Amino acid sequence: MSARRSHIVILAFFLGVLGCSSGTGGATGQGGASSNGGTEGRGGAAGTGGVTVSGGATVSGGATVSGGATGSGGVTASGGRVSGGTTSPGGATAAGGRTGSGGAGGASGAGGTSGVGGAAGNGCPAGVAGATTGTINNTGPWNDTTGKHIQAHGGGLIKVCDTWYWFGEDKTLNTNGTGNFHAISCYASKDLATWEHRNSVVTTSTDPVLNNVNLIIERPKVIYNASTKLYVMWAHWDMESCSGASGGYCDSEAVVFTSPTVDGNYTYVKHFLPGGNASRDCNLWQEPDGTAYFISTGAQGQTSSGTFSQTQVYQLSSDYLNVTNTTKIWANDTREAYAFWKVNGNYYGVSSGQTGWAPNQAAYLTSTGSITGPWNNSFTGLGPNGSTWSSQPTYVIPIVGSQTTTYIYASDIWNSSNLSLSTYLWLPFTFDGTKWSLTNSATWSINLATGVVTTN
Repeated sequence: MSARRSHIVILAFFLGVLGCSSGTGGATGQGGASSNGGTEGRGGAAGTGGVTVSGGATVSGGATVSGGATGSGGVTASGGRVSGGTTSPGGATAAGGRTGSGGAGGASGAGGTSGVGGAAGNGCPAGVAGATTGTINNTGPWNDTTGKHIQAHGGGLIKVCDTWYWFGEDKTLNTNGTGNFHAISCYASKDLATWEHRNSVVTTSTDPVLNNVNLIIERPKVIYNASTKLYVMWAHWDMESCSGASGGYCDSEAVVFTSPTVDGNYTYVKHFLPGGNASRDCNLWQEPDGTAYFISTGAQGQTSSGTFSQTQVYQLSSDYLNVTNTTKIWANDTREAYAFWKVNGNYYGVSSGQTGWAPNQAAYLTSTGSITGPWNNSFTGLGPNGSTWSSQPTYVIPIVGSQTTTYIYASDIWNSSNLSLSTYLWLPFTFDGTKWSLTNSATWSINLATGVVTTN
């Protein structure tokens, strides 16, 4: 997500996971994170008191999660932009990945579990056991292992073997309220709480076209292509000013990068108007069979500043580098900061409204068919009316355990006057069989083996 001007708004989300399975036989489970776009929400403190959360949503079937809610509720902000992350499906692997058997573990059910899949033959050692428990402190400084503030805004996650990788916008130099591009960061963790900075995977030196003071790149999301053996990143591409304009988003395009390693240096591929449409807040979604989709806000002619409408789903080519079929799923809704997940055959898409830097309540829609619909048009709010604790969604992280599957709402809390100080809010979703909800909690823990959440 990047900062936006007050007259520009956008939206977003997704997550991907590449499971671990050594040996030759495992099911390829690369989840995809995608998305981008979405207005970044305004800064603001994450809720203080830790409310007891009785555990993430228990899902009996295999839950396919694609991306990220970026969880739900985000504060829509008018100047910043969220580009929601998508999570993608992949076969669920038993903790640590099984030799030769592919991602078999996890909840059974239609589609298996998305985003936690086990990929065979990708160099994951057999029997690797990840961390057991992760504790999320929403009141903490969100620093990495060197004590520096984590710079992974508008981000998305992907799991490879026993390690989670968190990609996002590096706002270290964005101290004056502008969101111009400097770098995309990659952090790694085995417990979702202790994060090591691995690399600045895209910088202004990656390609000459990126060395532009007006460039904006927001909401990077990554998925793995088992056929090409490349990690593929999609994001929102824009320019802060252009000829004949007095600032604002002038290009409204998508940009693509690839890398043979998850945390290596990514190579610039291209930036373009997908299907001839403008594209801002965006997301990625990947089905268990490897079919992938790019989701973004925008339509033909919507390339300059102003309110964006129409949400498009683009099926990607087999190499994930181009779009093929286009489906308009939300025709008249002015939404941004998307994030998607799937449970028992139902798809859920969370987003925020377009209200500039001012917070608004995140809400989600449901599709009982596929990622292309049909979607209902009745939004269900998340969190308090008016704001989801001053946050804006960026990703939904699926934790598939032996007892339950928990979905984590990952979001940004934007500091509009100094984006480098923006922080995060991560909360577990709960599901009552009909409705998803969020409860604010200052600190909480999750057993990564069982999927069970407890409040500290």
